Amino acid sequence: MATALLDISTVSDLWNGQLLDRTGHSPGAQHRPAHDAGCQAVVLHRIGEAQSPLSPEDAATLPPEERLGSEGGDVEGIIHFFTAHPEGVATVTLDGTYDSKRPTIEKWKSEGVPADMASRAFVPYTFLIAPDGTIHQMLPLHACGAHARGFNQSGYGVAFIGDFRFEGLTDAQVEAGVAVCIALLRQLELSPKNVKLLGHDEARAAIGQGPKECPGKHFPLDAMKQRIRAAF
Repeated sequence: MATALLDISTVSDLWNGQLLDRTGHSPGAQHRPAHDAGCQAVVLHRIGEAQSPLSPEDAATLPPEERLGSEGGDVEGIIHFFTAHPEGVATVTLDGTYDSKRPTIEKWKSEGVPADMASRAFVPYTFLIAPDGTIHQMLPLHACGAHARGFNQSGYGVAFIGDFRFEGLTDAQVEAGVAVCIALLRQLELSPKNVKLLGHDEARAAIGQGPKECPGKHFPLDAMKQRIRAAF
């Protein structure tokens, strides 16, 4: 693709918020390989902790490997998680399952993340959408993310900050999310007729993986898909 940034002006009739270029957030983001299979899917994710404190009952439902606060609840915290926190760096630099990475994560927690791995780390989504509706473009449009196995070479990841297993999106996030997806497809000269709109769990199911409650039961996935399709 000739341009690295999303042209948000194509949805000025739908949305007038802010898009920030954060593609320089880490050296690793600048050296991602290019998409080699066009765009076959846009995958919607949750990332980060809940915007409102979880009740003890909700916190008790978290899987054992999840710890509140590791990813943070804002863009800067999420950048730090993926580029400096051992678990986040391992997520985007090491192959394998979480369990296979766990010994390395524990080693890095005690010894620090090696410089060569830190230099490769990056936020794995093309877009992060903050609770105030600001769109942060984390990767150039031509660059592969690392957001959904089976769709990294052929899809774009759009992540919304919050934990939608327990809370809903803000209205601003919904509007920004719809706008990003429409603008991206328009810029690529594609439409929902030939590009899949998927929640992360749907992308996981497509390759035989189990669910992670992503983006979560409070995420208005079907309603957002309908609005995106209606624009074409």
